[in-house]
Amino acid sequence: MPKRRRPLLRPGKPHRSSGRSESDGALAGHDRPCRARRTGGGHAEMSLYDIDQIKQRNPIEEIIGRYGIVLLRSGTRLTGRCPFHKDENPSLVVYPETRSFYCFGCGASGDVIDFVRRFDGLGFRAALERLTGGTSQDSVTREERLPNRDQAPKEPRSLSLDDRMILTAASAVYSDVLLRTPAALAYLGGRGIGEMIIRRCHLGYSDGHSLSQYLQRRRLSLRRAREMGLLWRDGGEKMAGRIVVPEMRGDQCVWMVGRPLDNAHDPKYRGLSLPKPLLGYERVRGRQRVFVTEGTFDYLTGVGWSLSICALQGIKVQAQRLAFLERARRVFLVFDNDERGRDAVVFLTGLLGDRARVVELPQGVKDLNELGQLPDGRATFFELVRLSESRQPEEVRHAVPAR
Repeated sequence: MPKRRRPLLRPGKPHRSSGRSESDGALAGHDRPCRARRTGGGHAEMSLYDIDQIKQRNPIEEIIGRYGIVLLRSGTRLTGRCPFHKDENPSLVVYPETRSFYCFGCGASGDVIDFVRRFDGLGFRAALERLTGGTSQDSVTREERLPNRDQAPKEPRSLSLDDRMILTAASAVYSDVLLRTPAALAYLGGRGIGEMIIRRCHLGYSDGHSLSQYLQRRRLSLRRAREMGLLWRDGGEKMAGRIVVPEMRGDQCVWMVGRPLDNAHDPKYRGLSLPKPLLGYERVRGRQRVFVTEGTFDYLTGVGWSLSICALQGIKVQAQRLAFLERARRVFLVFDNDERGRDAVVFLTGLLGDRARVVELPQGVKDLNELGQLPDGRATFFELVRLSESRQPEEVRHAVPAR
């Protein structure tokens, strides 16, 4: 049995306050408050405010540094070697402003609580107690432990024929509902998504009740629909009130993501309880010229321009997910015009080498979809592509703006 790691965070050790105000969400979209409230055994309930205070009292850059990880400042962020995989080139990026970290090598990400959980193999409550000095590693119960970071992750369950039937049925229902929902069509139109893209990408909309009724009529498993993340336990639809973008393989749906018509819903994007695939895989498979973008609506804009485009659906660009690019002779990177998008581009250009070309969006334009909403957006984009392709390979690394 491997020797147990001595905890680097000593119980009772005071933490220096960051002095920052409550500028970020307490949980950054996690469902931890519910989990904290359900714990028993005499533990006090943990509110959103309490958890946010723990984060403020434990600046993520300081906690990571206590684990022996050297962080070097680069602008407003810090970089270092990731402890969760063999990291020859520093790929761990820490963002003090948002109290978060992300590894461009293995995809590990989260806040200070996530880091402690992953590094020490703890559950959520035990990690909170570690940060507040409430317990030592020896007192953590077996139920609170998570798999050690050196253990290989379990293989995701592959989709059965019945699973694909359920997902494809859901996609068909949502597509039908969308065409009967003026508000959803108006939202898509406002983002430059017209009828051609709607039909080509099988876009849909969930009204919150049609899916479960249809699955019952077809005698498809409601239990499996719940397990895959289509339905809540009470039969309600998880995608209710959302534009639904499916990932199709042939004529079968294998995944989908939903986006609400306004920004009042949380989370902004809701996926399924299944491994997240590359969006648009069949559009780029085997192609020699490929466009890689970040977001779902960026992908839809590219489809409307007949690009061989795919979306990573975020900046999680682990190297093993890029095998589909092996045959591509030219890869155009079109990421969000922000710090994290530029970090992803730097990482990808390092992996792709001379094949990479960086398409720089105009100043003030957030992403590809926003560019597509401008009157001359399409013409501007193809001019930017032409400029990126004219650069010599050694110029690519200098094309990433260091704003």
